[in-house]
Amino acid sequence: FFFLLEESEKIIKMAAAKPAAGASPLKMVALVVAWYAGNTLYNIYNKKATNMIHAHWFVAAAQLVVGIVWSLTMWTTGLRKTPNLTAADISACIPIGLMACLAHAGSVLAMGVGAVSFAQIVKACEPVFAAVVGLLVPPMDVKPVLAYMMLIPIVGGVGLAC
Repeated sequence: FFFLLEESEKIIKMAAAKPAAGASPLKMVALVVAWYAGNTLYNIYNKKATNMIHAHWFVAAAQLVVGIVWSLTMWTTGLRKTPNLTAADISACIPIGLMACLAHAGSVLAMGVGAVSFAQIVKACEPVFAAVVGLLVPPMDVKPVLAYMMLIPIVGGVGLAC
């Protein structure tokens, strides 16, 4: 989850740089609103699906299969550029992919057995948890101060939600 912190650093640097042609604050607001709406709908329909069929692991696995099929379709049709990966790249991604699969399954399970609002609070705390783990688990991964400052609004938002 540190990639989220690194991505936020990149976004801040890009925002501080000269805006690209066609960059629009209105477009950014629209994309953020669309992301939040999509995330909310995903969580609600996830809860409905797991309540309806009581097969949380199946729902999580089916979502991952749909993601794989979607990616393969995008690559084979040329709508997205196919990544150029070596065998070493793929083997380096396997542990990360397995942990991401388990995290996804855990979030589906959590949403299925508890309130959607509680699952959202737990998901919002993930960057804070990742930052703490990065500092405590060797090899220690210390990020720039700006990355940790980005956690302040997250903690504030979670605090408001509680």
